[in-house]
Amino acid sequence: MQRDIIMSRKDFHKVVVGRAELLHFQELRIADIPVKVDTGAYRSAAHADKIELDDTGEVLSFRLLGNHPVMGDLATTIKTTDFKKVVITNSFGQREHRFEVRMRVKLGPKVFWSRFTLADRSRLVYPILLGRKMLNDRFIVDTGQTSVNRVELKKKFGIEFPADEEEGRDS
Repeated sequence: MQRDIIMSRKDFHKVVVGRAELLHFQELRIADIPVKVDTGAYRSAAHADKIELDDTGEVLSFRLLGNHPVMGDLATTIKTTDFKKVVITNSFGQREHRFEVRMRVKLGPKVFWSRFTLADRSRLVYPILLGRKMLNDRFIVDTGQTSVNRVELKKKFGIEFPADEEEGRDS
């Protein structure tokens, strides 16, 4: 049985992205960050270290991409008052408290503001994870496509993380 797909007017402005893409932080002038697209994740997450609140509790500082094996050399210290605390549930069902910040990004031809939780992704190949909250109403995900070759990325940066199911598919 074949299903007819009826596209609405709002679907025509959506851009197709693959399972891994390149993201740009517009205001920070950091380009070509490899990101993993994850439709199973609600929120997007960015790798950060040295996450600290000042004594007043009103200014959050962190190093975006700090010490990440792929993009750590582009680490940028950020101070912001535009943050909030959120509770996320990870893929193992454990709840975790994180800070969430707002940053201007470019993905494909689209430039927009999006929110990212700050997380330690140093043991993961991709320093950024894009979740549904960012993808919805902007992008259509085709998991058969990718702008980033995971195997080449691991070779380029000397990453020796354990092999995974995706290993070998991009080669």
